[in-house]
Amino acid sequence: MSALTFELKQAPEEPLDLSALIPDRLAGMKAKDIAGLALPTLAGTASVGDYFKVTGKDAASLRFLGTTDRCDRIGAGSSEGEILVDGDAGAYLGAKFKGGTLEVTGNAAAYAGAAMSNGTIDIKGNVGERAGGLTVGEVHGMRGGRLFIGGNAGPYLAERMRRGLITVGGDAGEYAGARVVAGTILFQGKVGRNAGYGLKRGSLIFKKKPKQILPTYADCGVIEFTYLNLLERALKADGIKVRLGREAQRLMGDMAALGKGEMLILR
Repeated sequence: MSALTFELKQAPEEPLDLSALIPDRLAGMKAKDIAGLALPTLAGTASVGDYFKVTGKDAASLRFLGTTDRCDRIGAGSSEGEILVDGDAGAYLGAKFKGGTLEVTGNAAAYAGAAMSNGTIDIKGNVGERAGGLTVGEVHGMRGGRLFIGGNAGPYLAERMRRGLITVGGDAGEYAGARVVAGTILFQGKVGRNAGYGLKRGSLIFKKKPKQILPTYADCGVIEFTYLNLLERALKADGIKVRLGREAQRLMGDMAALGKGEMLILR
């Protein structure tokens, strides 16, 4: 059965809320009925068919073609199936994601994977601010699952993260890993100032030593970590090839918060 496909007819002049177009809600619906669904915009309500050509039948496998950064909330709240975005994505991509897979070939705007709790989100390009972090009204950010970012990440990556795994292939902005409660973040590029600010628990792993390390971190020296090999193998199984080794300089902190977290600077 062919994937249910949404091909953008023309670039929208205003943001579109695509949160209704997820496998959970479209199962059993015909393409013509889906095209008639209401689509919220800033100017009012349009229909899906006004902006997208809808083809295919399999709602468990969605395809978005030619999307732009004005296509907001793609995959938000989805709990099953697979979603492929062949293009860019707007804000709140995969926010509150609960399960399944979501892949983006381009870039994503702010709040990608914010407050997600399960599943895998794989973004090949860059992401905006607060990826894997808080959404409005939430106490915690990402609560589980895996968020893979191939390019750069904006500021406040993973703010108040509670559980899960994030990898960043490029650079990350300021306050990366701020106020993290638990979870693991791997940085392969550079990071901005105040990384790990307010870290309570969890692991921030750096391929490159941060230019600035907060004075509220205690240096524990170079230690051998067996679990780095396990993480390397797990990432390889997901298509992410990165050499982690076994040794890292460990810094405990943030001592101004709970202080049970760690920064690992790989050797």
